[in-house]
Amino acid sequence: MSSFDKFLTKFVESFSGKDPMIFSVLGNVFSMRIIGNKTHGDLAEIALTEYINQFVDDFTAKHTGKEKFRAKEFEEDIRITETATKKEIPVSIKTYGFGPLQLSTNKDGSMFSLLQKEIGKRGINDIAKIREILDSKCFEDFGAVNVLPLIYNEKEMKFKVIVFDLQKAYSSVKKIKFLPPRKIGRKKTFPIYKFFDNKDNYIFEVRYGDAKANALQRGMWTHTENAESFFKELLAGGYKINEPLITLIAKILVSRKDTHEKILQQFFNFSK
Repeated sequence: MSSFDKFLTKFVESFSGKDPMIFSVLGNVFSMRIIGNKTHGDLAEIALTEYINQFVDDFTAKHTGKEKFRAKEFEEDIRITETATKKEIPVSIKTYGFGPLQLSTNKDGSMFSLLQKEIGKRGINDIAKIREILDSKCFEDFGAVNVLPLIYNEKEMKFKVIVFDLQKAYSSVKKIKFLPPRKIGRKKTFPIYKFFDNKDNYIFEVRYGDAKANALQRGMWTHTENAESFFKELLAGGYKINEPLITLIAKILVSRKDTHEKILQQFFNFSK
């Protein structure tokens, strides 16, 4: 069992008991969409770091910080440490709505470049060649990134925490298809390589984009519903917008540091 799998076991154990804290934490995170469409994603990283430190036995977490992104060895948002072994686990937190899910930005565009070189504009079902592609460095390196998606349905106010089984996905690929760019209205789509199993079931795709491209135009993507069999569900539930939290954030932002220190000391027994 990998260190990430050990963490997931303890993470799930933390959900036990009456009224587990994780439901409040995720409800608070998704409430942040009231403030901004992307705010909740950044705050999810901070919230999960604090949650792990407080509620997940045998593990600690550190938020790596966006400002260090380009210097990081892995594509990660938080770094989890197994306390017994001191093993560090890079984890990428993905906060998305139901549907398309970006697993990796693949910022150097190496996945698409490799597929372009090895396959070009044709599809293949040569199993040996597919194995060679998936065993290449850029695909193998992605295995070092542990992705933890937090998926929400804003209309139905529901969420789920899932993990993508990358090894199952890789071993199931039996066909790769190339989809050229096409026009939808005034917009032109980007080229895509889609990966399928032996029954033509969709697994994941690699989208175009070099290092200068928009992050949404590159990397490995999948779909939380179309590729459902390749996900493991850890938690599911509903949430409501936490209006007092929104008000509290507004009040805290318009107050001084000493007020924040007093709140931490009084309600959380926190001191420097």
